[in-house]
Amino acid sequence: MTAPKPPANLASRTPLIIEVPAGALLHRFHNGAFGPVYFDTSDLGRLNAPDGSYGTTYVAAAVEGAFAESFERNPGLQLLARDFIASKAYATLSWPRPLKLAMLHGRGLSPLGATAAVTHGAPPYAIAQQWSAALFHHPANLDGIAYRASHDDDELCYAIFERAGPPDIVETRKDLHQNWFYQLMLDRSLDLTD
Repeated sequence: MTAPKPPANLASRTPLIIEVPAGALLHRFHNGAFGPVYFDTSDLGRLNAPDGSYGTTYVAAAVEGAFAESFERNPGLQLLARDFIASKAYATLSWPRPLKLAMLHGRGLSPLGATAAVTHGAPPYAIAQQWSAALFHHPANLDGIAYRASHDDDELCYAIFERAGPPDIVETRKDLHQNWFYQLMLDRSLDLTD
């Protein structure tokens, strides 16, 4: 299914809003060689700016969503390599103010003229990035986009625009070879390989 492009009149449409309260704990797995706060300006991320004019960071409402988006990118994958896990780190972040996000899933799709294919389509991400830019420039002055994880659509994820400001780092874990992480793997029918 091909995702629709943002309609020409998107700026006059009213997005449904999800408000993430100030201080809400949000979850992120990231490259362990770097810090947990990173606003990506490349053209690689699904909801990044198509022209690099603003940064986007990706978090999830629950650790399971962050896990799915980081470790289950290959459908049917049943094994995770120890060195791949060792290259990752986990962080809990929170923003000191409420975040206003466009609901780009469920009942928030139709009012915008979107479908789930916008956030669930395979690369390249040109159309999804057009949606990101259109919502970034929307008069509602949004802080980002709420969407369902493409690797587990039970989970809610957030693409946060750089203009939301830096989050507070509540917790970081650099060593994922721990029981809590193995339990996440077990819950998702994943095993370890060398």
